[in-house]
Amino acid sequence: MTDIGVDREMQALQDFRRALHRFQDAMDAIEDLFSFAEEHAPDRIKKSDNFEITLSVPPAGDIPKDRIHAANTALYNFFRRAAETIPNEDLKGAEEDEGIKASINGLMKEMTAELDAASTDSFDAGKYAIQMMHMRTSRNRLEVLRSSLLTTAVGDFEVLFSSIVGMYYHLRPEALMSKEAQFSWQEIQEFESLDDLREFHVQRQVDQLMWKGLDDWTEWLEKRLKIYFADITLGTDRVREVFQRRHIIVHNGGQVSRQYLAKAPALSSRDLEVGDRLSVNKKYLSEALDELYSLGVLMSGNVANKLFRRSDIRSVIHDHLRSDMEARCLNGERWGVAARLSSAYVDLFDSAAEKTAMQINYWVAKKNAEEFDAIRGDVKSWDVSSLRDDFKLAKMLLLDQFEDAFPLACSLSERSDLKVDEYLHGPLYKDLREWVSAEGLESPFPEMEQARVSEIAAIAEEAIKAADEENP
Repeated sequence: MTDIGVDREMQALQDFRRALHRFQDAMDAIEDLFSFAEEHAPDRIKKSDNFEITLSVPPAGDIPKDRIHAANTALYNFFRRAAETIPNEDLKGAEEDEGIKASINGLMKEMTAELDAASTDSFDAGKYAIQMMHMRTSRNRLEVLRSSLLTTAVGDFEVLFSSIVGMYYHLRPEALMSKEAQFSWQEIQEFESLDDLREFHVQRQVDQLMWKGLDDWTEWLEKRLKIYFADITLGTDRVREVFQRRHIIVHNGGQVSRQYLAKAPALSSRDLEVGDRLSVNKKYLSEALDELYSLGVLMSGNVANKLFRRSDIRSVIHDHLRSDMEARCLNGERWGVAARLSSAYVDLFDSAAEKTAMQINYWVAKKNAEEFDAIRGDVKSWDVSSLRDDFKLAKMLLLDQFEDAFPLACSLSERSDLKVDEYLHGPLYKDLREWVSAEGLESPFPEMEQARVSEIAAIAEEAIKAADEENP
């Protein structure tokens, strides 16, 4: 490889790490804002407090106006009576709450009966009433925030993908050689060098691809790099639905479109119709963020393995992926994502030690997800006789063999082969820490050492905070 090729790979490594860091930081920021809002948002933001029912008759084709009027009246009566039933919040107590619930249930039965009476074979008054409520209710502001966070997260993935496409063309310039690449003489004259023209051509290729959608992007990955969508997702159908929901949020006010029903059929309820509104609740957003994070980092790791020829460069990227996965997913107790990434990294990483470490992480995630019975046999049959002591310790801990594990952990700590931070915070050692405490034994690490690590962590946190304030 020429020096130019080496320089190009080193520059691409910096660009790649910057793009991956940005994506992971963005996802972390979204998670932090999401968690903070869910925990600290005042009640007045968590609910809709404005509701309006009008008796105006919308266009309804051949449906008799008296039927629509009856449905509107049933809705209006329900909310008017409900408002009269609910007292001032300050005067409510536990007994009043139960009484109010019973009253509301009674009013709902009355409304249901009125709507049934207004229905015909060609007009479902109940469904009409639901559509009217969606039209007239003000949205839960926390739900609005979740929708915005979802669109932001998808946008951050798009930024990562565009960076990867650009990096591909810089590392594989021969891919730019196409009969379709045409430039006018006027365009060529605008550039001072061939490198500037090449950069313009790269950006044009990136822009043209980014104007397309997820299916086109995954086809590009398969065609150019032999990276298959099913290998880099938690679930292909779920990821497609996330992108389609983001599309209807941005372009259709959150209402189901024909495109949504066509492109997300596997996860679209049969009851959904064009015009129905889809919300973004807490569970949905959390799972969507996991999907996008998994897709982004697995795509990045696979692209790096395809594009970077030097093993030392791939090792740098693998180390970053491993450390981020352990910090974000294992220590963050996101067991499903941790299991998926660890399993993928076993095949992705180069060295035997990295593969073994990822296999352990996979088992740790499955154990904490209470799915250990499915992999217990694999752990028991794992031959560690010729492996390092820390791997032998891992097998003991996975099988809850604490009496054997404890002296080995102490020996490893004395030899500095077990780090204090790993012992204190790593999920692999959680059950051992609890066992040591229950047995009244001393930790493998002296209290002074634990305090020193905590002090260093606090100093580092202050330094990061100060740097952020100086460089906003």
